[in-house]
Amino acid sequence: MGTMRSIGFSGAVKAGQITLEAALEDHLRYGHFPPVSQDFIPTCLRAIECANTEEFDTEIEMPNGITKTAGEICDGLHLWAFIDDEEES
Repeated sequence: MGTMRSIGFSGAVKAGQITLEAALEDHLRYGHFPPVSQDFIPTCLRAIECANTEEFDTEIEMPNGITKTAGEICDGLHLWAFIDDEEES
């Protein structure tokens, strides 16, 4: 759900038109049904940070008390559009 929207927001983040936090707020609210709590924004930021350094197995505790790896969080919350693409230049 919302893949094209998250790709668009990712481009806007890279262009400096919107903050990553604001893009994630929209992504969690409108790109999921039911919407994901905004409390997950720090979790998303940490998962993206880990994915950008290829630390996919880093465990992150989520606001609901469940611990998952960065890769699992990126999969579950559909964060891949927000991961840096090394091939871009």
